[in-house]
Amino acid sequence: MPISWTYFAAWLLPAFAGSGAWLALRGRDRAFGDAASAIGAGWLIGVVVAAECARFVAEQRANDAFVVAWPWLAAFGVLAWIVALARLRPLAWPARIAHAPASIATRAIWWLLLFWIVVRFHSIGEEASLRPVFPWDAWSAWAIKPKTWFLAGHVEPYVSMLDWLTHPGDALRTAASWDYPELLAWVQLWFAGGAMSWNEPLVDLAWCGALAAFALAAYGYWRSLDLAPWLALALVYALVSLPLIDAHVALAGYADLWIAVTLGLASLAWARWLIRRERGQWMLAIAAALCLPAIKLEGRVWLLVFAVFVLVDAVPPRWRRRVAAGLAALVVLVGVVAVATGIVDVRGNRIDVPSIGTFELAWHGVGGALAASLFTLPNWHLLWYLVPVLLVLRRGRFRDDPAARSLGFMLLIDFALLSALFFLTAASAWAQDFTSANRLILQLVPSVFALAAVLLRPIGERAVIVDDRRTEPATPAPRARA
Repeated sequence: MPISWTYFAAWLLPAFAGSGAWLALRGRDRAFGDAASAIGAGWLIGVVVAAECARFVAEQRANDAFVVAWPWLAAFGVLAWIVALARLRPLAWPARIAHAPASIATRAIWWLLLFWIVVRFHSIGEEASLRPVFPWDAWSAWAIKPKTWFLAGHVEPYVSMLDWLTHPGDALRTAASWDYPELLAWVQLWFAGGAMSWNEPLVDLAWCGALAAFALAAYGYWRSLDLAPWLALALVYALVSLPLIDAHVALAGYADLWIAVTLGLASLAWARWLIRRERGQWMLAIAAALCLPAIKLEGRVWLLVFAVFVLVDAVPPRWRRRVAAGLAALVVLVGVVAVATGIVDVRGNRIDVPSIGTFELAWHGVGGALAASLFTLPNWHLLWYLVPVLLVLRRGRFRDDPAARSLGFMLLIDFALLSALFFLTAASAWAQDFTSANRLILQLVPSVFALAAVLLRPIGERAVIVDDRRTEPATPAPRARA
C-alpha cells in the first residue's frame, strides 16, 4: 500500500520531541543506555504529547489532526532540545560498576537475542498490518470514537443512552463505551491524519510501535542500572516474546498494552530515581502515572497505588511508617464518610463506587482457573514459574535495596487488588472464561520486569547505593576464609 511522507512524519516527530524532553529531564550524570532510553521513552512521551496537541487544536478538523497539530508538537520538540542541549555541558560520566570484558560468547548471545527480537517484531508488525481492527472490544469500544470523528471531520460528543434518547435534535452519539477515556482515540487520529485516510492497518501499527519503544526504553534503563548488555537484552526478549503481549500487538486495538507500557515506563523511571536520585526521572514517573486514567478506567486504581508509594518515599525514613499508617487511616475515614453521605452506596453485599463500578461481594473459587491461565495455558511461557524463583533467590535484596523494596511492595498491593477483584466480585467470570483476567494481569507485567531488573542488578564494592538522599558506598562482601 502506498504510504505518504506525512505518515512517516507522524512516527518521527514524536521521537524527536519526546527524546528531547527525556534528555531535558535527565540528571547531570550520563549513564549507559541513555541513547536507547531517550529514543524509546521519548517516542512514548512524544505520542502522548502529540495526542494532547491534537485534542486541543483539532476538534473541528479531526480528519486533519496531524496537519493541524504537528507544528505544536514540533515547537514542543525544539524547546525540549534547547533545554537538553543547555544542560549538556556539565554532564560527566560517573564511576560505575566495572563489568568484566565481554567475551565472544556473551557478544554472540547479545547479537542472537537482537536478531530474535527483530524477527519477532517483524512478524507481529506484519500481522498487524494485514487486517483492519479485528478484536471485538477493539472496534466496538476503542476505535468507534476516532473512526466516527475522522469520517465526520469533527468531534461529536458521546453521551449515555438515556441522554441520547432525551435529546433527539442534538448532534450527539452514544455507545456502550461512551464514557471511556479518549487519549487513545486521539493517538489513533494522529496516525490516521498522518496516513491521510482511516487506514486501520496503518493506525494499528502504533501498537507495535508502543511495544518496540518500551523495549528500547527498558534496555536503556536496565543498562543504566549496570546490568550487563546481554542480561538487559535477555530481559527485553523475555518480555517481547510473551504470547499474550504479542497477541495484543498482532491483533491490535485494545487499550491494555498502552496501560502496560505507560505503567511500565513509570516503574522504570521511578526505579532509576530510587537508585540514582535523578529528579527528572521522578518527574517523568509522575507524568507517566498521571496519564494512566486518560487511557483506561482502571488506570485510576494504578495511579492511586503508585501515588501512595511515591508519597511515602518522599518523606524522611523516620516518618514513613507514621505516614503509611496515616494514609491507611485516611482511606478508612474517607470510605466511612463516603458511605455515610451516600456517595458510595452500600446495600448488603453490593457496593456502588462512582466512576469505578458496582461490585457484589461474595467468594468465588477461581483459583484453579487463574492457575491454569498463568501456568498451563500458552499465554505467558514460563514467566510465572521463573518470577517466584527469582523472588526467593534474591529475597535479601528486599531488605538491603530500597528500590527493590518499594517496587516489590507496590506490585504486591497491585496483585492483591486484582486477587480481591477476581475472588470477591462478579469479575470472577473474567477468570473462569480466561478473558479479561489475563488482560488485567498484562497491565502489570512490564512493571514486574522492572522489578526483576532491579533484583538482578549487580551491587558490589564499587556500586553506589543511594537511599534517602544519602550516597553511601556499598558494604564490601566479607572475605572467604582459607
